[in-house]
Amino acid sequence: MIHYFHRCTAALIALTLGAATALAYDIKGKIVDSDGEPMVAATVKLLAAKDSTFINGVKTNIDGNYSLTGVKSGNYIVEAMYIGYRTTHKDTKIGSKSVTLEPIVLEMSAIELQEVTVVGVASEIKVKEDTVEYNAGSYKTQPNAVVEDLLKRLPGVEVDSEGKITANGKEVKKILIEGKEFFADDPQVASKNLPVEMIEKLQVVDRKSDLARLTGVDDGEDETVINLTVKKGMQNGYFGAAEAGYGTEGHYLGQFNVNRFWNGNQMTLLGNFNDINQLGFTDSNGNRFRRFGGSQGLTTSQALGINFNVGNKEIFRVGGNVMYSHSDRNVIRRQERQYLEADSTSFASSGRNARDRGHNVSAGFRMEWMPDSFNTLEFRPTLSYNMNSSSSIDSTITRAGDAARTAVSRSLNTAAADGHSLEFGARLIYSHSFRRHRGRSFSISAEYNHSNIREHENTFSRNLFYLLNDSVDIYDQEASNHSWTDRMSARLTWTEPLGNVKNGRFLTFAYNLNYRWNNADNMIYDHPLLPMPGPDGFPEVDYSQLIFNPDLSNRFRNDYFNQDIRLGFRQVTKSINFEGGISLVPQMSKSIDLINSDRDIDSRWMVNVAPFLRYRHRFSKTRSLNIHYRGRSSQPSLTQLQPVPDMSDPMNIIYGNPALDPSFSHNMNIRFQDFNTERQRSIMLMANMSLTQNSIVSNITRDRETGAQTTRYENVNGVWSARVMSIFSQPLRNKFWQINNHLFVNYNRNVGFNNGQRNRSGSLMVAESFGIAFRPDNLELELRPKYRLQTTHNSLQGIGGQTVHTYGGTFSAYYSTPIGVILNSDLTYSGSAGYAAGYNQKQWMWNASISYQFLPSRSLTVALKAYDLLNQRSNISRTITANYIDDTMINDLTRYFMLTVSYKFNTFGKGNMPSDRNMRGPGGPGGPGGHGGRPPRF
Repeated sequence: MIHYFHRCTAALIALTLGAATALAYDIKGKIVDSDGEPMVAATVKLLAAKDSTFINGVKTNIDGNYSLTGVKSGNYIVEAMYIGYRTTHKDTKIGSKSVTLEPIVLEMSAIELQEVTVVGVASEIKVKEDTVEYNAGSYKTQPNAVVEDLLKRLPGVEVDSEGKITANGKEVKKILIEGKEFFADDPQVASKNLPVEMIEKLQVVDRKSDLARLTGVDDGEDETVINLTVKKGMQNGYFGAAEAGYGTEGHYLGQFNVNRFWNGNQMTLLGNFNDINQLGFTDSNGNRFRRFGGSQGLTTSQALGINFNVGNKEIFRVGGNVMYSHSDRNVIRRQERQYLEADSTSFASSGRNARDRGHNVSAGFRMEWMPDSFNTLEFRPTLSYNMNSSSSIDSTITRAGDAARTAVSRSLNTAAADGHSLEFGARLIYSHSFRRHRGRSFSISAEYNHSNIREHENTFSRNLFYLLNDSVDIYDQEASNHSWTDRMSARLTWTEPLGNVKNGRFLTFAYNLNYRWNNADNMIYDHPLLPMPGPDGFPEVDYSQLIFNPDLSNRFRNDYFNQDIRLGFRQVTKSINFEGGISLVPQMSKSIDLINSDRDIDSRWMVNVAPFLRYRHRFSKTRSLNIHYRGRSSQPSLTQLQPVPDMSDPMNIIYGNPALDPSFSHNMNIRFQDFNTERQRSIMLMANMSLTQNSIVSNITRDRETGAQTTRYENVNGVWSARVMSIFSQPLRNKFWQINNHLFVNYNRNVGFNNGQRNRSGSLMVAESFGIAFRPDNLELELRPKYRLQTTHNSLQGIGGQTVHTYGGTFSAYYSTPIGVILNSDLTYSGSAGYAAGYNQKQWMWNASISYQFLPSRSLTVALKAYDLLNQRSNISRTITANYIDDTMINDLTRYFMLTVSYKFNTFGKGNMPSDRNMRGPGGPGGPGGHGGRPPRF
């Protein structure tokens, strides 16, 4: 009986405990920092809501996750704590089931203990997988600075004199705002117009093309973009600025931007006009018209544009931009060219004066519709109209012999041209994922583009040959150029899971076709010479006659058909992302000349095999390794194929070669990045190798008696390049100090011909830049010394090597006083050795400004700016090929002073505008507690 009682008691106790257990639940969640990174070993406590008594507590795991078990129904407080971060509380209620809370975000804090302040400083640079992230608050710029001013200060990022942005050795094609496109494919609109003040973080992202990311199937096209994240306080409301300035020598500046951000939507209106080389756009006339003088020199410009991106979250969005721009540019160039010849020494000294004026109107729109998670539709129409007027005068003298003292020839060329173009097109993409078969998807896309370009030009050339008894050649021609192109393309992709989709194995297939019709009419007319010379002894031109020249004219009808059949395998796991496969690329080209059938190029079919490989190993969320290999075939251009001589410059005649084969390039990229969250240390190592088979190069022959050169194209092997780059950044023990280092090593092997002799040219470049910065409150001091070595050697005997040293550095200083006065200065020294005589430089470039900010929120700024205070600015560059070395000097903007007045506004309310808060104190975006919206996924 007693034994039976004991068994009943035990059963009753077990039943009671089981019922109690059945009524206990779990609370799960995750702790992250303001960047979305997991907080490892953070303390999580469960407190009773009524009196904050302790119930339970745990530590987060390596992924930042926690689980509070055995919790009864009721009201509770979840408390999250981590040293150096603000303690955060979250109310929760347990009903009849377990709950999973939204991630709790911990913000950095400053803790004051007996006059000792412990401060956490946001990292200057973070590297994560395919992204290098810069904290904008770590770099001080003058009031009303634009994004380009910030870019020029970032390690690994360069902005050249034409405004082209290069990040980690790759050209940036787009700038995004919060992951959304801003003025389509013109990054300079954002870099030259958007204020730095709005930027929280700047991310340099290496990613697949838009088409590949939308369809999920690699198309072999990669791009480097910059994404700007907006400060949290500026994501809802109006903000903007307007600035006007007038300076010495009549220089002027005017610009404005008005921005509206709300609920993930954006709208921006901007404009600028000035004569101080601050183009607010990319001047694309040079990509369309033959007679265009480049992007350097002195430029007056105006631009006005609007950009928008609106919609219902990510379900349906409409965006686009409309822009007008005008530029008027004057270019004065002086150049020394040394021809690399084994058995002689020759030089060409030339000068050029050119003026280019252009008007551009462009519009691009996009519609994105995602009715559910299985279907996506995107439509992108574009339209542009462009006008150009150009004129130039060039003179060249060629010297040879011992010490290059013997004059061989002198030439004078003038040209004037007017042109206009109309371009339009559209792209449609549909992507579908199967609801009942997860992992299976397909996409289809179609695109059409049309371009119509007309250009009329007049050219005059007079050449005097000293070694031929001072004989003279004179040409005076008119040319009517008309080219119109239609291009159609389509792409189909399919992704099929292999086995269970959870295994992450997929087979991918893509078929792409591209057909291009290009029609090019180049009609040349000659003004003949009069039989009797003029008063100066030179023949005169008979402008009363105009004679058609069939030998130099052409009317080509060109067809190009390309297919890409791509088969790949993809494996995706938590730590590994692998994709590899092979492409079969059949290509056809043909050309017909309606004037002379002897110039026809019959249909040429080529079939190439191009492998591809992508591999990413994710050791952790902050450490990864990427390897990317791509093989690509490139068809020679029709200019390189057509055997019609281009004699627009009689001293530089160019012939095509219809026997050229397509080139094939192998490209390998390796990238390792690591970010140490504890030490805020960033490391990135990159290596790139490229080898080209059947590379198309110029075979230049020169006439010793006239100095004239003729260029033909040939296929060669032996062209390759390799480069290694590293970025390092870390704060010192005193967090106000930051150090960074950027090392770049590049080697190029080129092949060329000099008078039929093959020359292999190797060029090694080593560039080192170290930076150290001191950034306490309201003060920034940064020193960045630089050194670059470029040395070249040649295989031809008798051609000496060339070595150039470029050295110097920049010291920048910023100080903001409590009364609203801001002092800003940057002093750059640059020196060089190894250029041609007269081209070596030792110059100081000093820019400075003093600003005073007043009115509520310091919205009005008056500034006095000085550019090139010491008046030593010069624009010198060197170009090295296997055939020649060019040292070039181009006119540039020199010393001026300017007084500016600017006004900024916002509707965020006092104290909510990020600039109203202490940029380095608690809550400021650049210091403890600073945070922004979570960065978009790329």
